[in-house]
Amino acid sequence: MSENNLFPRRSNIFKGNIRDVRDSVARPSLDTFYQVIFSFGNFEKWLKGSNIASNLKRNQGRDFQRKMSLLCTQAELPGTSYNTDTAVGHHQGIQETFPNLRNYPPLNLVFYCDADMIILEVLETWMSYINPIQTNKRVTNAYSRFNYPENYKEIIHITKFERDTFLPDKADKEFKSNLSSYEFVNVWPTNLTSMRIAYGDSNVLRCSVEFVYDRFFTRFNYEDPNQAVVNTPENIINSNDQQFQPLPVKREDGKFTTTGTNSISPFLIN
Repeated sequence: MSENNLFPRRSNIFKGNIRDVRDSVARPSLDTFYQVIFSFGNFEKWLKGSNIASNLKRNQGRDFQRKMSLLCTQAELPGTSYNTDTAVGHHQGIQETFPNLRNYPPLNLVFYCDADMIILEVLETWMSYINPIQTNKRVTNAYSRFNYPENYKEIIHITKFERDTFLPDKADKEFKSNLSSYEFVNVWPTNLTSMRIAYGDSNVLRCSVEFVYDRFFTRFNYEDPNQAVVNTPENIINSNDQQFQPLPVKREDGKFTTTGTNSISPFLIN
């Protein structure tokens, strides 16, 4: 039997150091170690005029983003898919499939509701700002007009870690668990589900929200919790990530230099 055979011999299965097997089998990733961070940059626009922004006596409402992070009891690591087209070569007898559009599924989050209803008010105010009702009277006809997307789209981060990620002194440095992060860009809520309330056994009220977004970026296996998620993979240039050189300016000696510096520009023109 050739050594490159597709099916290995029984003696070659699990052949290696027992520590390698332990690292692969005995250390599964647990779904209870995660954190959702709400990096809202436009909330002063869509939260303006609410009780959270105006009533400072509601102490728990001062840092609503932290409250949302702590009370987010369920989240999702996103998947992705492609729409495809099929090219058929009728004479060659060959059929090939090509991608034409990448799809991003909705992000579903579940929150425990606090007694002050801070989280519910934030979500309802956010959705009301997207399409506000323009009327001061409840009994008359009303109309609505959508606000600009750049005023209500936000960013959400989900960080996945493990039980031993933040331990200061690890007995075995070889099996350290690092961080993995997802950054969701241009997020906004599309569906705030109804919440059932009833007499009987008491349960914590939970609200489920469905968010849509334009895209997400990922970063895997890193140690620094303050390190940002990279928008583009290595060797792929994004227009937002480029470092543009200043335009070269002609000096008295006839050579060119970059604006505001005395160094010779890489675009030197003789």
